[in-house]
Amino acid sequence: MGILSNFSSDWRKVLVAAALIIVLAAFLRFYHIGFSFSNNGIDEGIMIERTRLVSEGLGIYTDIPCDQAPLAFYLGAFTNGDVISLRELSALLSLVAIVACMEAARRIRGNAAMLLTGLLLAVDFALLRESRLYSIDGMSTYFLAGSLLLFVMYIQNSSKLLLASSGVLMGLSATAKLLGVLGLIGLGLFLLIEAWKIKDARKGRLLDIVLLGVFSAIPMIAFMIALGPSEMIDGMIFSQADREFDPYQKLSILAFFGLNIAYVIPLVYTRALWKLSRETRMLLCVSYVILLFMIFQPLNFFHHLPLMSPSLAVLAGVAFVLAIELEKGHIENIPDHERIKKRYPSSRVFLAVSMVGIIVSAGIAGLGLIAQHGTIQAYYGGIVQMHTEPGEWVISGDPLIAAWADRSVPPDVVNVAYLANPVVTLEDIQAAVEEYDVRVVVVCYMLNDMDGLMDWLESRGFSDLESTPGATIRGQHPDKSVLDFFQEGIGPVHVMIKE
Repeated sequence: MGILSNFSSDWRKVLVAAALIIVLAAFLRFYHIGFSFSNNGIDEGIMIERTRLVSEGLGIYTDIPCDQAPLAFYLGAFTNGDVISLRELSALLSLVAIVACMEAARRIRGNAAMLLTGLLLAVDFALLRESRLYSIDGMSTYFLAGSLLLFVMYIQNSSKLLLASSGVLMGLSATAKLLGVLGLIGLGLFLLIEAWKIKDARKGRLLDIVLLGVFSAIPMIAFMIALGPSEMIDGMIFSQADREFDPYQKLSILAFFGLNIAYVIPLVYTRALWKLSRETRMLLCVSYVILLFMIFQPLNFFHHLPLMSPSLAVLAGVAFVLAIELEKGHIENIPDHERIKKRYPSSRVFLAVSMVGIIVSAGIAGLGLIAQHGTIQAYYGGIVQMHTEPGEWVISGDPLIAAWADRSVPPDVVNVAYLANPVVTLEDIQAAVEEYDVRVVVVCYMLNDMDGLMDWLESRGFSDLESTPGATIRGQHPDKSVLDFFQEGIGPVHVMIKE
């Protein structure tokens, strides 16, 4: 581990190593960002089409039925719903989040912790996947990462301004996706524990909780004033309340840790890290609050889990440096170091475990980058674009097809997911076709299961492009992603065009 000593003493080597990590992270995110890299079902298409409608002047919740928090739609509206621009925005914000986590690790335990944290996050497949998509889960994670850095700085400097700023970023995380409120609960839990432990500081800690809560509420309150509180609450909370518990989906948690084995280390050695510092106690509170929610919430999708990545990556980097310090006898700042050293593994064990996870995640990411030659959605989007004019409306079982075509979907039928509330029905499709004079209906995904849809479309003058004389499209689209085991396919596709 002698090379790590150089990193601690030579700032030029630190900067070079940190820059190489950021370059790696950027390459994995921006390279062929328009190509398939294992998507998150049809969620990205739904989010992008909602963003398009917002950019056209429609309001979330009032004009556009929506079951998510609003921030991402208004932030993305500046791009007019362009798929590539939105993905690039997500990738850029993910890099900022990685830098924030690296700086948090450096402040807690130095340069070696910073570099390992950055490397883990650069290749973390769960985070990487969302970083290459316009993902509200990713967006929430990026603001969470920034909030954690500011909170670490608050712990070290006792600055109320830093605490308030951390609260605002945590509020932005929650207004990107409501799950972001879990980070706020974790921070509040940490402050409560600190207040309980130190009686003399109890009043101050309780006031800090109030300050954190007030400033974290500012983004949400601002959106509620602008969009209507009852509409937001109904969309964000009650539309999600009828989901059934699915134990099978808990396997996604195992997949997350299987691809990021180093993230298990802080959970295994929680006691040692809990005693190490206030910063690590805070990160553990955040990590466990999010993890427990993921275990007990009704549904778990793989794209929910990157929310755990920032805190666990920083803790893994800190845990690694702690092992090095114990080996070298640098124990001045390690409480109860003798007992910890007896049970704590060597730094080589930590490094080996971390490298296994890095190689696995990087290998899957590399496979995805090498093997992709296009996307089914982009292919069919091109076909839809050829058969429609700008301003014409289309309906698609995967809204990403409409997004690639640069066409809008009627607001009431944007969310064609199986788990939508309310579920889009045949009557909804019929009403939208008539009201918006829809030119193309792409029957795929959930629309394939809608009995009577094809017959009704044919009765209204729609015909399947594949059955049109001279049109041959089936079999020419690119192969499905090699990473389809993380997603569901869109099924057979019928491009129904109105004559």
